[in-house]
Amino acid sequence: MRKRLLLPLVVVVLLATALIAGCGGGGGSIPKGAIASVGSGVVTQAQFDSVIRQAKAQSSTAGQAPFPKVGTYSYNQYAAQVVTYLVTQEIINQAATGMRVTVTDKQITDRIAQLEKAYGGKKKVDDILKKQGMTRADLSQLMKDQLLDQAVYNKVVAGAKVTDAEAQTYYGKNKSTYNTPETRTMRHILVKTQAEADQVRALLAGGASWTTVAKKYSIDPGSKNSGGSLGVVKPGAMVPAFDKAAFALKLNVISQPVKTQFGWHIIQVTKITPGTTTTFAKAEASIKSQLLATKQQGIWSAWLKKRTAATKITYASGYDPVALKKTKPESTSPTPSTSSTAAPTTSASPTASASPLASTSPTASSSASP
Repeated sequence: MRKRLLLPLVVVVLLATALIAGCGGGGGSIPKGAIASVGSGVVTQAQFDSVIRQAKAQSSTAGQAPFPKVGTYSYNQYAAQVVTYLVTQEIINQAATGMRVTVTDKQITDRIAQLEKAYGGKKKVDDILKKQGMTRADLSQLMKDQLLDQAVYNKVVAGAKVTDAEAQTYYGKNKSTYNTPETRTMRHILVKTQAEADQVRALLAGGASWTTVAKKYSIDPGSKNSGGSLGVVKPGAMVPAFDKAAFALKLNVISQPVKTQFGWHIIQVTKITPGTTTTFAKAEASIKSQLLATKQQGIWSAWLKKRTAATKITYASGYDPVALKKTKPESTSPTPSTSSTAAPTTSASPTASASPLASTSPTASSSASP
């Protein structure tokens, strides 16, 4: 596990955001102490307040802009994501029950032990949690959510497979990405006239130093003081006339004068690195892994869409994500940044970090995959 000072608590799934935003409404029958009714369960005010508390602490610890005030545009945009996160998690929790997916206390304890080992011990984890407004109970709940979500995800995508034919087809369509072109290390001297280029070539052919000649004659400010060095050049990186001449030269041969819109060049190739091709056999494993991840993402997204559509969601007044997102900015200036607040990342993402540390970014993941 990579150690970082700030890592996502969970990842808000954009697809879930869109789906949930279209469900339910405000003012329905919501149990006391809840902000949303989700199927057979609820999202409580305490859950919402806990996330907000953590975000405030993280914002302060990171020395970022003050946490936005309740009712402001920035606060409402963030609150909409918090509600979506909590509702999404509740939907997955209920699905887990139906699937008979459970998480044991030992699994949670073991996951926390792994974190403590990675971060240098219990005390260091406690210090980090304190700075980020989290308690041990918050950490245990986070680990439980992540473990549960991973288990649900694994069941949902268990049937995903990639065939040899699919991998071959992908390789064929993207073969250029598995080819590395030949590169050449080269140098040149640029002058204004052909007569000067002939003079420079004669000096070099007679054994004069590239360093000396380039410094004295070249009008290319980027290479004249380094012996005319252009470094490693790929095909197509230079203007056409130069590129054609340089990639036709044999190793260490001094070119005839080459004219471009910049003047006249004398070119020498000092090293040729042959191109390479990654065969299908070598690329097969990575291709299948990539295609499998894409398939799993699609299956997960479709499952979450179906599950959300089948769940009755009702929001308490003031907590409907649609209404919150429609809040207008306080001014015509650019949209206030809410990057100083942490959008809880829902463990609807089994690949979310298992870190106890929470990110202060409220931005949702751009991926619909977990």
